[in-house]
Amino acid sequence: MILKKGIVNDGEYVGWEIQLIDDTKGETGGFYLILRSEGAEVFDYWFEKKQFLDNQLADFNVKWY
Repeated sequence: MILKKGIVNDGEYVGWEIQLIDDTKGETGGFYLILRSEGAEVFDYWFEKKQFLDNQLADFNVKWY
């Protein structure tokens, strides 16, 4: 389930779309942070706990929509 979507405002991934996915009831049992560029590059990061995801998000300046 997608929790949030937004655009990264600055830094290395400026302009990239960011998505937060809750997969706690799925196969992985955790959370994903997905980064996607307009050029089709995609990176995903998996976190066991929401707290770990929140800690990672502190490094991003995001405009959520």
